[in-house]
Amino acid sequence: MQLTGPIDAGGWQWDGHRWISGRSWIEPFKHSAIEHVMVITPDSRQSCLIVREAATGREPVTTVRRVMSSPGYRRQIEEAGAWPLHAVRVEMAAGHAVRITCGERGVAPLYLRPANGKLTVSWDMLDLTPEADDLDSREVAAMLAYRTRYSTATVFRTIRQLTERSTASWDHTSGLRVDHPVPALHSRPRTLHADADPVAAFSDLLRREITARPLSVDGCAVELSGGMDSAMTALALAETVGPVRTAALTLDGDSGDQQCRRRREIRTRMGLGPDLTVPVSEFGPFHPAGSRARGRPTSPLDGTYSEAMNELYSRLSSAGARWVFTGVGGDELCFQRPEERVLTGDPWNVHPVPGHLGLRARDTLRHIENGLAPASVLHASTLIALAVHSATAMRHGLWPISPLATPLVLRLGESLPLTWRRRKRLMRLRLERAGCSPEVVDPPLPENFAATCEAAMLRNGLPLLSQWLPESILVRQGLLDSVALSTECATVATTGCGASELYRPLAMEAVLRSLAVPRALTP
Repeated sequence: MQLTGPIDAGGWQWDGHRWISGRSWIEPFKHSAIEHVMVITPDSRQSCLIVREAATGREPVTTVRRVMSSPGYRRQIEEAGAWPLHAVRVEMAAGHAVRITCGERGVAPLYLRPANGKLTVSWDMLDLTPEADDLDSREVAAMLAYRTRYSTATVFRTIRQLTERSTASWDHTSGLRVDHPVPALHSRPRTLHADADPVAAFSDLLRREITARPLSVDGCAVELSGGMDSAMTALALAETVGPVRTAALTLDGDSGDQQCRRRREIRTRMGLGPDLTVPVSEFGPFHPAGSRARGRPTSPLDGTYSEAMNELYSRLSSAGARWVFTGVGGDELCFQRPEERVLTGDPWNVHPVPGHLGLRARDTLRHIENGLAPASVLHASTLIALAVHSATAMRHGLWPISPLATPLVLRLGESLPLTWRRRKRLMRLRLERAGCSPEVVDPPLPENFAATCEAAMLRNGLPLLSQWLPESILVRQGLLDSVALSTECATVATTGCGASELYRPLAMEAVLRSLAVPRALTP
């Protein structure tokens, strides 16, 4: 979306691709999962563009421009505010600021950049042409220190994020303001009735979440790594949609062999469809043929395994997938409260602040708690993960759906006693009831990408960081300590250990370098 100058609320016209009014335009994401309607009321000179997920049992939008009376207009706004799935509203009224409002689900969050009497908005931060010298030191420091924040701020000073349930107001003279909602309330663990069946309730909520959308079996794919979270999503899809396609990044070694066996059993037992896999070691972080190593425009929101995920999503899209289901939100569903960890002794796993941070970064960390968004309906860590998955999937024409990252499912998880959440007992019992083997329910070997990241950073990342370090943008900004980082690189090169600790400074440096190079000249 690009808004320029005063906005004529009633002047919006659809050209088959965009809504246009003068020099302003709004382009809804083109996907069969998404519908949009522009509601206009001539008597009060108001208009509202509603962009939302299509919902089962709701009349689909067939007329994209509706002229209505004021009472009808208000009913449309109320319906959009209560829409059961993801929805965004852009409200315009003569003589008032444009208002952009989003819901609580956090899918495809919007980023906003006001400049020179113009507002540019997109779900892809790269559309806003961020600049390498426009850094917000606190946000960059938080990212480098593994203290990622959920707020309207981003790593770029002039780019804001529209956080969940917030409203952005913009006028070409007064600029941009973001208004936060009241903090969301959360449940505490409860005592279950003797006849309570949390597994059945959990299964039912997942099925309801999936069937809330009109889906086709041939257009759906599920990321099935073999872990608890993705298995829950895959099982619910098999029960509701049918033999959908599966996909995964696969591991090497003994863990990879175990992953292969577990995925094969899950797919066979659940009657799932064709499978597509990408060996993560062949597309590891910063491999020479990847976009980051080649200096192509990179977003700070791109994930650690963006090279591999882009390859996976590209293949899924080519195979005809249009919806991609994930297990995002599963960890937060079964999280332990701090006081519960005291009782269980389970570690909190807080990453120590790296020693290679610069003085400016260390100084800003003292204010890390300032300016955060109010408590969200979903956990902040879930919303951050959704932002990463959404942008990557949507660049490939896929609409991401994460059934575990939904308000009602989270409410159930929060309400369960600790014994049901610890070690994801709720999910393990779900797999047991589905008839899965002990290796699927409780695998003996860990399955994660830690070894892949370490090997890739040692092979590809360390040489690249060593090459860039003498002219590092982050060092020049005081956010990295050149001496400390050089020493750490030398230690990693000598010992062959700790290479993954260099990932975040290298990833952020790659982002800034990719933005500093004119895009027309980027290979």
